[in-house]
Amino acid sequence: MNSRDQAVPIAIFRKVVSTACVCTLAAGLSVSTAATQDHVVVISESLTLEQVVERELLSNRFAKQIATYNGIDGISSILPIGSSLQIPQPYMVKNFGRVAFAKGDVVHTQRDLVVNPPVKGSMVYVGDIFSTGQDGFVSLSFNSGTSVNLQPDSRVSIVDVDCANETVRCVISLNADRGEVHSEVTPRPEGQPPVKFKVDTPFLSAAVRGTAFYVNVEDGADRIGVTRGLVAADANGKSNSLPRGKGMIAEAGVEPSVVDLLPAPDLSMSSERLMLSNEDTISWNALIGAEQYRFTIATDEAMAQPVSVQQVQKTDIQPLLTAPGQYYLTVAGIDKQQFVGLSATTNFSYASIDDTEALQLEIQRSNNIVDISIPDYSGRVELLISNAIDSNSASRRVIDDLSQVVALDLDPKRDWVFQARKVLGETSVSTYSNQYLLEAIR
Repeated sequence: MNSRDQAVPIAIFRKVVSTACVCTLAAGLSVSTAATQDHVVVISESLTLEQVVERELLSNRFAKQIATYNGIDGISSILPIGSSLQIPQPYMVKNFGRVAFAKGDVVHTQRDLVVNPPVKGSMVYVGDIFSTGQDGFVSLSFNSGTSVNLQPDSRVSIVDVDCANETVRCVISLNADRGEVHSEVTPRPEGQPPVKFKVDTPFLSAAVRGTAFYVNVEDGADRIGVTRGLVAADANGKSNSLPRGKGMIAEAGVEPSVVDLLPAPDLSMSSERLMLSNEDTISWNALIGAEQYRFTIATDEAMAQPVSVQQVQKTDIQPLLTAPGQYYLTVAGIDKQQFVGLSATTNFSYASIDDTEALQLEIQRSNNIVDISIPDYSGRVELLISNAIDSNSASRRVIDDLSQVVALDLDPKRDWVFQARKVLGETSVSTYSNQYLLEAIR
C-alpha cells in the first residue's frame, strides 16, 4: 500500500506506551515499540515535533496529523526532553523517492497538481509524472539506491514503488512514453531480497535487478541500450536477454532486432593532465559507424547532474565552463540508428585563466638531451610536449620551478613542440605560451 494514498483515521489508534524495547539512535533519539505497534520516540534532546518527524520518516509530510494524534498544538512545538512522541505505524511506510537534481525546464505533476520547478529533496510518489523540456534534466533517487535520470524532452510516470521493508523484495516500476531515460539499479547487499526494477515504453518492457541501461522513445520506435549488467527486454511477444554492449529496437508489428552498441572511444587525456581551461581541447579517437558523439560534463561521477551536454560530429571539443572546480566527463558514439554507445569517462579540474601574460621559454638541444627553462619565472609550470603544432595528444608535466634547467631525453629524429603555462592554484592558470617547435635532426 502506498503511503500517499493511505488515509489514517486517528480514532483507530490508542495511545498506549510500552517500554518493552528501547534502542539508541545516532541522532540522539531513543525508540520504543508500543503494544499497539505505534512507533514511539523518547526525546533525548531539544527538538521540535517537525524535526523529530522529519528525522524519523525522512519527510515532514504527516507532521500535522502526528501532532494532532499526540494532542500537541503545532508542529513547531519543542518537545520536552524525556517525553514520548507516538507515530502511528502506517505513517512509517517509506515508499517514495526524491528529486536528487533538477535543471532547466522540468515539470513535476502530483495528482494533477503541478509543482514547477521541482527542487532537490522534493518527494516522489506513485502516480507522479516528470516532464523535461529542451533544456531540462531531472534525476530521481529511491530508497533502494536506484536512480533514474531524464534527458531533455522526456516524460516518465511513477507506476509503483514498494521498497519500505528491507526483508522483502523492493519493487520500482516506471512508464516512459517520450524521450530518453537512463536508469541505474544498485544491487541490494547479500542476504537482502533483490530489487525488481521495471521500465515500460509503448513497444517494449525492460526488467532488471542490478544494472545500468537507457531507453529511448522517439519516432515510433523504442530503443534500449545496456551499459552494465543484464536486462530482460520484451517486445511484440519476443524476449531477449541483453548483456552490456547490446541494444534492441522495437516497433509496432515488427520483430525486435538486437544490435551491438558502439564501443567506448579512447580519450586523449592522460592521468598526468591535472587541469583544463577554456584554452584546452579534449579529443578522442573516431569510431567506425559513429555519426555523432555525445559529450557530457557533470559535477558528479554518476553523471546525474550535467552542466553541459553536446552532440557533435567532430572528435574534439573545448570544455567552455564558467565555474572552476572538479568535474567528470563522458564521451559516447551515436550510430545511424540513434543508439548511444558505451562511454569513456574521466574526471578533471577546471581552471580559470587568471593571468594573460604568456611565458617565454628557452630551449637548447645537444643530441637527444633537450634543456628547457623559463629564466624570469620561478613558480609552478605545466609543460606540454607533443610531436606536432596544435596536437591534441600532448603529454603534460607539472614542474615546480622551470627557472632551473630541466633536461629531457627526447628522440632527436622526431619533431618536438613545447608549450607552457603558469599553475597559479588548484583551479587557476595563466594563458598558454606560444608553441615552440624543435625540428628533428635530419
